Amino acid sequence: MFLRDEQKDAIGLTFILNEILPDSPYSDIRTRNAKFYRADEKQELLDEFYNISQILACVEADGDCIAALRRALMPFKNIDNILKKLERSYLHEIEFFDLKGFMLSLGKLKGAFSDANIRLMDVEFIDMEEALNILDPDSKRMAPFYLNEQYSEELWDVRKEKSRIERLIHEEKDKGKLEELKTKRTFIVAKEDEAETVVKKMLSEKLCEFLPVFRSNINAIGKLDFTIQKAILAKKYNAVCPDIEEDSVEFVEMLNPEVEAVLKERGKSFTPISIKLSAGTTLLTGANMGGKSVAVKTAVLNICLCHMGFFVFAKRAKIPIFDGIYLISEDMQSLEDGLSTFGAEIMSFNSIARQAEKEYLFIALDEFARSTNPEEGAVVVRAVSRFLNTLKSISIITTHYDNIAEGNFGQYQVAGLKNLDFENLAKEIENSTSTSKGIDLIAAHMDYRLIPVSGKNEPPRDALNICRLLGTPHQIMNAIEEGYINNTPKI
Repeated sequence: MFLRDEQKDAIGLTFILNEILPDSPYSDIRTRNAKFYRADEKQELLDEFYNISQILACVEADGDCIAALRRALMPFKNIDNILKKLERSYLHEIEFFDLKGFMLSLGKLKGAFSDANIRLMDVEFIDMEEALNILDPDSKRMAPFYLNEQYSEELWDVRKEKSRIERLIHEEKDKGKLEELKTKRTFIVAKEDEAETVVKKMLSEKLCEFLPVFRSNINAIGKLDFTIQKAILAKKYNAVCPDIEEDSVEFVEMLNPEVEAVLKERGKSFTPISIKLSAGTTLLTGANMGGKSVAVKTAVLNICLCHMGFFVFAKRAKIPIFDGIYLISEDMQSLEDGLSTFGAEIMSFNSIARQAEKEYLFIALDEFARSTNPEEGAVVVRAVSRFLNTLKSISIITTHYDNIAEGNFGQYQVAGLKNLDFENLAKEIENSTSTSKGIDLIAAHMDYRLIPVSGKNEPPRDALNICRLLGTPHQIMNAIEEGYINNTPKI
């Protein structure tokens, strides 16, 4: 996926992964190391979507069957280290106990899975009765495990002799004879340890033959659990299965759950985002406060989720399978290399550009080159936009620079304040008792919808209106307005 941890935090991916609450340790491992499906794994990705759909259908038809599956997943312990030890050495009683417990739990899960009558791709549980019989020769199918005497005639004889000596020790009154019996017991205990070691090695050798079966079942357990968790997440947020398209990204009413949750805490709502991105460059313009960064990061989030086999947060979505997903946004400064923010951005972009010439990428540049002076920044963004527009890769660039869209680019603009009645809003701000001095009212009236635009379109002049609404002194406003009239960007 090629996003750093802080970028995963910024787009809301960490928030989503933290929403996953696995019932088994094997799903927890999958969540922390979520697979990123590539173009040559398209069928695996489609199978993942199919499995989520099957679980959702089961939830809709009979939620009890999924609840039963989840209960059956909970008793499993992580036996990975035991299996690794089994490959190179022999096990001890507590490890045999854990393997036996795994196999008993597997039997219950198989039953619950059969009762649920769900057909999932690449989720199949292999019977382990033969392996279980090795650790449960009496077929009692109960959790306790001990080294049964029937495993070894020698162990039987040694324990029988040990029991006889211990009985004599308990009855003997003569101190001399008692010491002799205790000495004999020490030797017999050593023989018992040797006999037990022989049994442990024998059991381990037999169980070692079932290592592939253990690992196959572990994979199936993790996949089932993770799929259930993905389905629960999809149901919670009304997520949808994306259509896998080859040449464009399209979202209808896309959401970002983390941003939505933050806004809800503040008594506000998230504006769903609709956008279509084709090969080459799409520009997204709009003033600061206009939600450009939220829009682009929400797109990156949902494209990442699709590639990880999740349903996406939208009413409808079409997404290609990319070779990589890249985001250049704020906090690009490399303290280790001593680079400026702009330098770090350029270093990152150079690497991405080289890769984009030979691979199919999704590239998101959020306010690229904003940390250098505006004239130079605009020139850089214009050149970068033109370069990316020659590639098969799909790129989106957010910017507030003027006159960037000179070319056959896709273009969107955040509606912002363009349809607002400024006189009425100015009166609201004047009469407001809020300590925020109008910021909350402006944010409340900000229109975050994305509007397709064409031609040589300039970004909206919301900054001028915001200055006016927030009561900037007249002499400063006059200078700002004069600057707007006389300014001709040098690009």
